[in-house]
Amino acid sequence: MSHTPTLERISQALEPIFPIELRFTDYTRPEAGRAPAAGSLYHLFVISRRFEGLPKIDRHRIVYEYLKPFIGHGIHNINMTLLAPSESRH
Repeated sequence: MSHTPTLERISQALEPIFPIELRFTDYTRPEAGRAPAAGSLYHLFVISRRFEGLPKIDRHRIVYEYLKPFIGHGIHNINMTLLAPSESRH
């Protein structure tokens, strides 16, 4: 399995939580022709019914479990916004 974090790969990894909406953004800013550093920054936005009634820490645990293949192998710094449908405009 490739560990390259792309929207397609992240979507596949998170299929078990049946996201209603999923956005994966790469905020890495390579400097003047240099490759991204090991501290590449990503943001993950997910709305899922699986998060309904769960505290933030439990939502993060669920997502980290599915992202294990990427952590330390492509994703080194990730911010997450994890919402239940009742907390979003959907």
